[in-house]
Amino acid sequence: MSALASHVIAPICAVAAIVLLAGCVQNGTQPVLSSADLVAEWVSPAGGSITFASNHRFTATDLRMGKFWGFCGAGKISVSGTWQFLSPQGDSGTGLSSEGNLVVLFFNNTAGNPSTGCTGGALELTSWNTDSTTGLCVQFDPDTPCDGYIFRKAL
Repeated sequence: MSALASHVIAPICAVAAIVLLAGCVQNGTQPVLSSADLVAEWVSPAGGSITFASNHRFTATDLRMGKFWGFCGAGKISVSGTWQFLSPQGDSGTGLSSEGNLVVLFFNNTAGNPSTGCTGGALELTSWNTDSTTGLCVQFDPDTPCDGYIFRKAL
């Protein structure tokens, strides 16, 4: 093979390999978020908002969980409490992770709010990059890209 042919064929093969590998990657990725990334108001086009504070407190208003918990999650729920990142192994507790792609919300005010009984007083959110935008997703199937109840950082 001539030097010219190898200079032409090698880049073509490299591009073809990249294109083939890109086809194997999932549509969405799970970005690792830091506290600085998370602290803000996040809203969902399906309704509801979650505001994360730097002191690991949150306020969530008008959450619509019926899609996930059926009759038990009917109606809108508003709660407050604390948040933290789960460790890569899924463990919770103080001081475990300062960043992650799994965020758990622990509810403080579940009394008088029957819909929160289905949650066990907590809710897990997964970070996803969908359409080049980071979102937080209420999701129960970790093997599929976020197609559930999605929250995006408010502008």
